Amino acid sequence: MIYPIANARAALKFYYEYSQTTPDELSASASLLTLPNGDHALAIYVCYIGPIQQGESVLQPLRKFGPPLADQIGPIAYTELQASADVSFPTGLHYYEKSQFMAEIHDEAIEALVTHFTTVPSPRSEVAFQQYGGAVSRVPQADTAFGHRDAQYNLIATSVWTDPTESEKHLNWVRESWDMMRPFSTGGVYVNNLGEEGEDKVRAAYGPHYERLVALKNKYDPRNFFRLNANIKPTV
Repeated sequence: MIYPIANARAALKFYYEYSQTTPDELSASASLLTLPNGDHALAIYVCYIGPIQQGESVLQPLRKFGPPLADQIGPIAYTELQASADVSFPTGLHYYEKSQFMAEIHDEAIEALVTHFTTVPSPRSEVAFQQYGGAVSRVPQADTAFGHRDAQYNLIATSVWTDPTESEKHLNWVRESWDMMRPFSTGGVYVNNLGEEGEDKVRAAYGPHYERLVALKNKYDPRNFFRLNANIKPTV
């Protein structure tokens, strides 16, 4: 569902409320983006894994909210869904992103983010909320290395651009977006969204499990052979 930027604040508030009520079979994301005609917009993406008739019932509140610029929701093959973002992130361009977890989407965060998006320097750049919670939140905290079971959303700001001489302004726009949302975040980050951002961010990715992972690293990889990643350094 695509909404004009003039309705982005209301649409994001609706997205937050709606995503708190949906069953595990539905995943919903929201993204501020630029349409092919150059207009800014807010898109709500959904994926319902289950019987179509039940899915239509779950989607009724979303279909009633609006009016949208476009309603593109319909049955799709899972493999097609997995490849649906490829056109937005082709090989050969320049990319930079930063992310952080959020437990809630406050009105103040929505206002700041929508206002900031008016300054986006590239029509390919986006800011997206990915939904968490659900089954993820019901796994006991100590059972896995993932340390942020309380997170409900992953906020990702992504710059995509073509001219390498303009890199600084695109990097800065993502950093400004991230800094602006920091007061609303849990302080945690998702490890798969990390680049080479230093030990502090690796600690933030694993949260309360970091020291346990260091102990495992000391036991099984004391020479840090597996280091081409968001690295947990041994202390032996």
